[in-house]
Amino acid sequence: MSKKEQKAFSFRQQRFAYPSSHAAKRIFQRTSIDSLELMNLLDNGACVNIGKIAGSSRRHLLFFSQKDKFYYVAIQDGLNGKIITILPPAYHKNSAWKITPEQCLLAKERYERYSELTLVRKSMKKAENNTPRFDKKRHPSTHYRTVTTTKRDYKIWVQALYISKHLTTKRKTLFKTSIDFYLDDFEINIKKFLKNPVLYEKIDNGIKNKRLFQETIYALCFRKKKDNSAFYIVKLRSEHEAIIHAKKYNNQIQHMRQVLSSYYSDIVKSL
Repeated sequence: MSKKEQKAFSFRQQRFAYPSSHAAKRIFQRTSIDSLELMNLLDNGACVNIGKIAGSSRRHLLFFSQKDKFYYVAIQDGLNGKIITILPPAYHKNSAWKITPEQCLLAKERYERYSELTLVRKSMKKAENNTPRFDKKRHPSTHYRTVTTTKRDYKIWVQALYISKHLTTKRKTLFKTSIDFYLDDFEINIKKFLKNPVLYEKIDNGIKNKRLFQETIYALCFRKKKDNSAFYIVKLRSEHEAIIHAKKYNNQIQHMRQVLSSYYSDIVKSL
C-alpha cells in the first residue's frame, strides 16, 4: 500500500459517526456487521459518497460488508454524524436513486484497502508490544510537541447526546466555555479539562437547566467551536440502556398525568 493510500485512510482518534436507535436496529436486522465496526469503517472513508437530495444535509454513503458479501447504503446527517438508517441497494433505488456497478466496485476497493491497512496497523502494534522495553534511567526518551509561547484558548461547546421522549437520539448544548492551553493538542487538553471537579457541577447544572434526565444521556461531546472535525466523546452508558430509562420516564409521566387528570376533573366539577 502506498503512502498516499495510507494517508487517505488515516484512522480517526475521535468518533464522528454514531447510529440512531432506528439505524442500530436496521444494522442488526439487515447486516452481519457490528455497529462499532461500521462506524469505524464510515469514519475512515471506506465507503463512497454517492450524493444527497438537494437542500438536505443527509449524505448517502455506499459501503461493502465482507461478512455479508453485499453492499448497503448508510444515510448520514453530515452536520452531526448521526446515521439515520441503513438501506440495501434495492430499497435505495425505490426511495432515492439507482446505484451504479462502478460505484459498487469503488466501494469494495476502498473497503479492501481499509482492511489491508487495518491488518498492517495490527501487525505493527503487535511487533511494538513484543519489542523489549528500554530502561528509562539508561535510555531517557525525548518527546517533541508543538508548544505555543503564549497562552491560548479553545472555545468549546459541551453537549449532551441523549434519548428523547420520542425514543430518538438527540444532541443539546449544555453550556459554552473556554479552555486555556500552551500545548496545541485538542484531545490532551480536553482530558486535562475533565480532571477539573468544577466541570461536573457545571454539567449537572446544564442538564437541569435544559430539563434533561441524567439516565437518558448516553454520552458527552466536547466540540471545538466552528470546527466540526475537532471533538472528543465521553461515553457514559450504552444507547440501549439510555432507551430503557427513557421508556421508564415516559411511563412514569404518563401515569402521573392519569392520576392528576382525576383531580383536575373533580376541581372542574366543583366550580
